[in-house]
Order: sequence, then C-alpha cells, then structure tokens
Amino acid sequence: KVLQLVVDFRKSDDKTPLVLMGYANPIEAMGLEKFAAAAVQAGVDGVLVVDYPPEEAENFAAAMKAQGMDPIFLIAPTSSSERVAQVAKIASGYVYYVSLAGVTGSGALNVEAVAERLPAIREKTGLPVGVGFGIRDAATAARIAAFADAVVVGSRIIEEIEKSTPETACGNVKTLVADIRRGVDEVKS
Repeated sequence: KVLQLVVDFRKSDDKTPLVLMGYANPIEAMGLEKFAAAAVQAGVDGVLVVDYPPEEAENFAAAMKAQGMDPIFLIAPTSSSERVAQVAKIASGYVYYVSLAGVTGSGALNVEAVAERLPAIREKTGLPVGVGFGIRDAATAARIAAFADAVVVGSRIIEEIEKSTPETACGNVKTLVADIRRGVDEVKS
C-alpha cells in the first residue's frame, strides 16, 4: 500500500525527495533486495528504518545504495561518538537527529542542546542533519531551522489528523504545515 501511495504521488510530483520511515519487519519479510527494487521503482529516494542499529545494518545499507537510494539513520542525544562514526560509515543522504530523549512528539525540547550537538555530527558524518522529535509549532521549527539542514514534523501532524473529522483533516493539516513552513522560511530566507 505504501509503495502504491509513492507511485500515485510521483504522478504529480517527481521532484520532491521522498523518504520512507518505518520498521525492519515488513522490509525483511519482503526481502531487502526485493524491497529496494520495488521502492526505487515506485520513486523512493531514501529509507530510514528506525529499528536497524547501524552496527547491524550493512546489508540494508548496501541493498539501498545498490538501487541508488539513501540509507538514513537516526542519531540520538545519547549516541556515543563511536555510534556516530558507525553511522557515518554506512549512511548517505542525511542523518536524522532525534532532538529529545523519549517518545516522539512529547517532552520539552532543549533547542540550545541540539544546536550544540549538530556541528560535531556534521563533522563526523559529512552529511546534512535533519532534526525531528518535539517540534510542534512554527516557533520551534524556526528555532531549529536556524542551525539544522531540515526540520522534521511528524507526531504533531498525526495529532492534527486524529483530532479532525474526515472532512476537515486535509484543511487542518494544510493550515498547520503552512504555518510551520512560514516559520522555517522566515529563518532560511
């Protein structure tokens, strides 16, 4: 189903980079090479598997790269220097910095702590750094955009969908995303 959504999206937009984020089980059930071939054919640019630790993801990374896709990995506030170095060996495209410890979309985000950590991650990986988790509004997105290469908002969008009716969900999400985008654009322009 997800790959069909990608195919449908690509009918009207072949320029926006598209990254799938999910878990290892469905990919492994399909087979790494088969999944990679189907994903690239659908129009996927990168894949982030949240439960693949970099120490165990060489086959995954190789399968994605063989199809021209980027294997993307998470780096957490608790990630050691050794873990970041391991990610640097196999990641491409960008790395996703988890901006707070805990469950996505919850907790207080310490923007200054995130800003302090990113230069070392960039230096060690040589990749752009996207920042996500805890970004719930335009003001926070703008603060993150001041130093991050990308701002990732996920749980807040899902919350907006869940609290909306089927008739209002698209409009409510569009308004939320437009507001966040304005905040980011003000910093980036």
